[in-house]
Amino acid sequence: MLRLKQLLLMAACGSLGLYPLLEQFIAPVLVVSFVLAALVAGAGLVQRRLRMPPTFMLGIWAALLIVYVGWTGIAIVHGNVSQYIVTDSAGFLLYIGVLPVLYLLIQQNDLQRSFFRLIDQLSIAIAVLSIAIAVGFFVLFGAVETDSLLLVNAFLKGLGLSWKVDSNSGVLGLYTNIAHLMMLGLALSLYRFSQTQRRRELLLSLLYVVALVLDGRRALVIATALQLIFVAPRLLMTLPPRPRLRLVLGSLLVLILTVSANLDWIQQRFEFSDNDISSAERYAQIPALLDKIAENPVFGGGFGTVAAYIRSDERPFSYEVDFLATLMKLGLVGGALYFGTYLFGVLQARRIRDPLGLFLMSAGFSFFFYMGTNGNQAMSTDSAVFHIYLFLLIAFACELRRAPSFPPPLTSDPAVPAAPQQQPLAPT
Repeated sequence: MLRLKQLLLMAACGSLGLYPLLEQFIAPVLVVSFVLAALVAGAGLVQRRLRMPPTFMLGIWAALLIVYVGWTGIAIVHGNVSQYIVTDSAGFLLYIGVLPVLYLLIQQNDLQRSFFRLIDQLSIAIAVLSIAIAVGFFVLFGAVETDSLLLVNAFLKGLGLSWKVDSNSGVLGLYTNIAHLMMLGLALSLYRFSQTQRRRELLLSLLYVVALVLDGRRALVIATALQLIFVAPRLLMTLPPRPRLRLVLGSLLVLILTVSANLDWIQQRFEFSDNDISSAERYAQIPALLDKIAENPVFGGGFGTVAAYIRSDERPFSYEVDFLATLMKLGLVGGALYFGTYLFGVLQARRIRDPLGLFLMSAGFSFFFYMGTNGNQAMSTDSAVFHIYLFLLIAFACELRRAPSFPPPLTSDPAVPAAPQQQPLAPT
């Protein structure tokens, strides 16, 4: 029975995480697995006489429900297009429906360690797929040019993959809406390295970093750098003086050589003036968004609100300057409630009383930057999945902090030691 529930967890979380890439194939798996998960979680809740365990997750769920109901109502009052309202608020349906189901399924059936392993496996799968596509591209074509890009994108689309390969100033970029999930895998692998100093964890972290850089979004590259900077002091503290010096000098040498060899491309790719099309698009949006915010600064215009400047005929409510776009829709009150709820969830990692909390916060705070500077991410379904997985990792780490070896290593090989602790973690 436990094995079946582990498979159910894998099907539900795996299909949810990979859905943006494989929606053509994975939608039936997603629907069936979540119906079964809801039945199992509901049965467990009834068996426990509807008693919920004390957790900060309940507060997060209630706050997001208030935002969803309240600002859907505001959108209706302002006469926003109904389809815009539904599409713009779709991420909240995951918070309201998926978050409690996954939490209860995992908590009631003691699947916490399985969930941690699943995040590792999901992150590795995304990284390996990303690097495999990049390597395969250069093996077949040797250069990034229009014909090869069109051919590869047509091939990927024919396979049912919602993955786009593009040129970023002459360098391959793999645009996907799931690459940010690797930030969670990176946090876990760096945590294990800080505890064990095993080279395997360091190489796994490097795999994630390479795959994250391969993504076509500058904001994700910056977010990954912020995550590494966040945990760098802790990582250096765990190493003896000589290995620490070697790691610092080696990293600086690699960084200097990489920047020197690609200086022209870096300057071109990270151009934030009007000369860059992507940056110019953002600058064009800001005045229109500010004017629309001024119309309803306190409560906003609700989901689906559109400013005078429209960047997409299909999704006119979607903007790259997403923090401003969110304030336009939710106002100061709704924006503070929504973003405050996210930051509140991330800060719960301080309760873990273990270095794992720092590494999870590194992913959470860095993603906060990413979702505000990347198009339509602040309230998207893609961000909602990241939030849900991060909140679950933090919640279960808090609840199981008494465990002497949490989270587990990637492998089940008993010869591989779990991350050692200085002392048993105190119970709640």
